[in-house]
Amino acid sequence: MTLPDPTPYDADRAAFSREALARLALSSSARGTAGGAMGLVATRNDVDTGLGGRAGQAAGLVEAARGVLSRAVVYERERGATWEQIAHYLEIEPAEAEARYEPALARWREAFDVPYRLDATGRKRVPQLPTAAYDPAYAVRQLDLWAYLYVVRGDRRAVSGGLPGYVPADDEDTCPSPHGPDDLGGRVRADSVRPLLEQLSHYVTRDPYAVEDIDWDALTAALATTDDTNDRDPAAWATHAFDGFLGTVRVRLARSARADAVSAVVTGADSADLRLRVDTLLNVFAAPPA
Repeated sequence: MTLPDPTPYDADRAAFSREALARLALSSSARGTAGGAMGLVATRNDVDTGLGGRAGQAAGLVEAARGVLSRAVVYERERGATWEQIAHYLEIEPAEAEARYEPALARWREAFDVPYRLDATGRKRVPQLPTAAYDPAYAVRQLDLWAYLYVVRGDRRAVSGGLPGYVPADDEDTCPSPHGPDDLGGRVRADSVRPLLEQLSHYVTRDPYAVEDIDWDALTAALATTDDTNDRDPAAWATHAFDGFLGTVRVRLARSARADAVSAVVTGADSADLRLRVDTLLNVFAAPPA
């Protein structure tokens, strides 16, 4: 079975150690479980929940927590913990810990040897890694933003800043000042660059006529000479700035290796509200997996 050519996600993963990828998978699993737990905090909808329904939600959390524990064991093994050390914290025997979690560890390791399988049609890739490990660049953006909004408001790198062996390309300070700009980025569909900029202009300037200042033909021509593999060279990216009430937000754009995708990096979105809006835009206009 022959797989298609490598995707940009394969290159993204190369910036992360296997230990860091395991930690991202754990963080992602924990975030999902925490999100489920949030649904049990508010009481407004209790009247609309059938008798026994909240117990069902709680049971779902217990099952999700088991998944978090499995991810945690895989991470601990990747960072060098022995079965004896893991068993000590689980309060079970080492042999029992190994028997219980070795299958999950084996699946994790096998996924690096065979990261993709093809579906029945032979045309579509099916990743074998957890989503956060398969597309770590996207996971980092999502998890950093989530932690900034809900966990550590003073640190925009609360997740990526502590990943072993990983240094964000746009910020080498693992705990930057909460007053400094920070980048949000991702790959968007090539045909979505205009609506992305139009919506971002509205969010930043609140001026419906601000987009009229954009020379779309000139931007298209500028994009034709860009290259997102050269992140350190400003000349390799096309840049547009929006001046708003809270400061200037800049968007850097560059052609991706894929003809149908453009890399977009937004700098200067300092407020939590604007960062969440930018993240939503990047999700809405995201280029589909190869």
